[in-house]
Amino acid sequence: MQIGELSRRSGVSARSLRYYEQHGLISAERGANGYREYGDDVVTAARDLHLLFELGVDRELARSVLACSGDASPEVHRATHDQLAAVLAQMTRRIDELSTAREALAAIVDRTR
Repeated sequence: MQIGELSRRSGVSARSLRYYEQHGLISAERGANGYREYGDDVVTAARDLHLLFELGVDRELARSVLACSGDASPEVHRATHDQLAAVLAQMTRRIDELSTAREALAAIVDRTR
């Protein structure tokens, strides 16, 4: 499939897909016409990358996550798990902080009625 179809199927912009390819996160073959041709497996990878980047995961960790869907060693799986668990813990702390701030702001709003 070409980049427009990949973009449509994955929900990821063509610009982001080119970025992913530029950094070796996804790959495409070049057709006889010179256009990129992506395999069906790239749809899932593109979606995963998009989500990871939206969550603030850095490029190298995203690369490790993709490697874990292949034939990565147990060490890579463990290291990737540990890194993702740290991101999750950080996100949980941030949610807790935001919940506390929201409650405080709601109290102020209630007092100003």
